[in-house]
Amino acid sequence: MRRLVCAVAVSIGMLMGCGGAAELDTPEMLDTVEQGLACAYPDMSCPAASICADNDMCRPRCPSSGLCNNGSACRTAANGNAYCP
Repeated sequence: MRRLVCAVAVSIGMLMGCGGAAELDTPEMLDTVEQGLACAYPDMSCPAASICADNDMCRPRCPSSGLCNNGSACRTAANGNAYCP
């Protein structure tokens, strides 16, 4: 009888050591990464409705109102074209 109790106790102890909810090591918030389309080389062209900005990235053209869709003011590239940041 003592052997049976010891075997059950050892079995339960082993099962308790193996189980449990595994906690994943994940951050609370995942960062987002914005990517842009680079200007085409050698003519530095961009798709329609966008222009090549100072950092050689295609950016949306500035609307005639002077305000971008996100509410920010338009910026002016070195070549004089206005774009939305």
